[in-house]
Amino acid sequence: MTDGGLVVLHTTMSGRHTGTCVTYDENARPSGALPATGKTFSVTQTHWCRSADGRLIEHWANRDDLGQAVQLGWVPPTPWYVLRMRLALRRARRSMADMNEPS
Repeated sequence: MTDGGLVVLHTTMSGRHTGTCVTYDENARPSGALPATGKTFSVTQTHWCRSADGRLIEHWANRDDLGQAVQLGWVPPTPWYVLRMRLALRRARRSMADMNEPS
């Protein structure tokens, strides 16, 4: 839908979780890791964009992050998944440390 400089998109995002998703803190260090579950998900999103002079100047989004997390088994986490999360975070931090070592 469009109205002047406003564009609205209602979309569905779907996929399968096949790789570790790593989050980073304000210092670009790994702060969390969600190891692959192999599960599929499908969630809706709505995006609102405002444009002026042919450029995108504002963007708002409404996503179903909780629905995605439940479908992927992130929430509520099982004790086994919490252990896998900690091991994946350890691997991500070690990988970052290895990249930062002088050669």
